[in-house]
Amino acid sequence: MKLNKYKIVFDSNIVFCNEENQLDKVFNSNIKGVFDFLKSNRITNVSLWMPQLVIDERIAQRIVQVEDEFKKMNSASNNLNIFGGLNIKEKSFKRQKFQKKLNENALKIIRKYKIKTIPTINVEQEIIVQRALQKIAPFCGRSKRGDKGFKDTLIWLSFLNDAKNNQSYNYILFTNDRTDFDQDICEKEFKENSSTDFWIIREPQSLKVFLDEKLKLDLELKKLYQEVEQEIFSLQGTITAEVGRYINENAPYSSSMVLLGYTSMLDKDKDSGNFNFHSLNINNISPEENNEFNITVDLCVTIKESKKDSSPGTITVYFKHEDIMVKYNVSLKYKRDTKHIEILSAIRDVSHCSSFLK
Repeated sequence: MKLNKYKIVFDSNIVFCNEENQLDKVFNSNIKGVFDFLKSNRITNVSLWMPQLVIDERIAQRIVQVEDEFKKMNSASNNLNIFGGLNIKEKSFKRQKFQKKLNENALKIIRKYKIKTIPTINVEQEIIVQRALQKIAPFCGRSKRGDKGFKDTLIWLSFLNDAKNNQSYNYILFTNDRTDFDQDICEKEFKENSSTDFWIIREPQSLKVFLDEKLKLDLELKKLYQEVEQEIFSLQGTITAEVGRYINENAPYSSSMVLLGYTSMLDKDKDSGNFNFHSLNINNISPEENNEFNITVDLCVTIKESKKDSSPGTITVYFKHEDIMVKYNVSLKYKRDTKHIEILSAIRDVSHCSSFLK
């Protein structure tokens, strides 16, 4: 049975951040990008994960950068002694101070984007040594040194251990490390630990395309619909005018408003000049041939009405005009190439009528 649940696991290099003007920033924008993609497409069967070792590595890398900047600053201060120097209070690097801040920032991101962590596996030293000697990936990769890959090996073994204990998920390793993580080599070992599916994806856009195909998101179709929606909203004035013209040409004298105690100037005079746009809501978009679309919308307009008293035993008396809002259920054909709007039907919703007395 094919599983439809996925874990995306971030490797350290895919979230690497090196901005010198933001040394307190632990991760780059790839985490936010993936999270926003899942949220905007309402994807609930994909979860985000990160090995604890990746978090620790990113913090350690940042600490090194912070310390380098600190040393540069003090060196510059010493060079300026001839001019009196700079008033720098801290002369020694306080690692714990900066590490605490970086830990807090990393935890904030982890919580904000709902990332779960994979604990670092406890593995015997002999296993690591043998993997290095036998150049088992990611120790070997395509690099010349077989002993280069200790950290990546721990990340990979932690990844495999999690997959072994969670066989209800497919796994995606999100990494741009092409040297140490090879799809064929890693997939072979993954299959020895799990019966689920495994992929290595190296770029954010490739990940989106992958999820689009696997989860049948129809992103291209959604993008098309969004473009059509924007075009329809930009043509709301045209639609209002065309609906007014359609009603004038096709609708008989309306008794619906008489029954409600109103007489419509629009119905009496066939004058679309009093037909003013209020709001438009798109209900459905159906593609046709030749880049045409059948679309249904709810169009709310304001018109001038004259209220009258028609109670039994009284002479009909018309009061002053007032603005009312009326909704029409509209079906239209839209030709994208020419931006042409053709009204197929416009039915007045008599249950929707709001008065705006002035």
